[in-house]
Amino acid sequence: MSKLENPERFLLLVCVMMAMTGCAGIALPYKAYLGEIRQDLQLSTLAGSSYQRVDMINRYVDTVRFMSVDEISIQNSQQYDSIQIEPGFHEVRVYFSWDLGVQRGLAPAMVDYARTRDHVSRTLRFNARAGESYSVNAQPFFDSPSRNITTLSHVDFWVVDANGTEIVTQEQGRYIPSTN
Repeated sequence: MSKLENPERFLLLVCVMMAMTGCAGIALPYKAYLGEIRQDLQLSTLAGSSYQRVDMINRYVDTVRFMSVDEISIQNSQQYDSIQIEPGFHEVRVYFSWDLGVQRGLAPAMVDYARTRDHVSRTLRFNARAGESYSVNAQPFFDSPSRNITTLSHVDFWVVDANGTEIVTQEQGRYIPSTN
């Protein structure tokens, strides 16, 4: 029997394929808590912000990513734009992930680099409330007016709630070089 001989079956197959394609684009948050899956209203959601960086020819999208919550590592952090945590006081380690364009094979090495460098990562401490959404913002600083990623000096981070109120101020998330 061909596809045309059974139009209902063919139509059902097309609908299933379209539904699966639509679901592939949905980015679910990383479950950064222990225990059973909970409803969104019982959790706090943190999203990393994204930033456009333009050089002479290319346009890149750099993003704030999450490394750990309360010293528990987030697996495959580059795959998640947001995380969900339990309400309460947390220490969230974030890093500035820059878009490497055609050099994507370097991404794992860059994540490892960010984990060990205080100038592009930070631990943010704050009290998360149930049902609230937060955004982790970043301000990159460059040693050159060209804003080329190779001239990145450091990054400051801060957290705002859905109303734009700073929960962790830019001063609290500021990079202060060690004097050692």
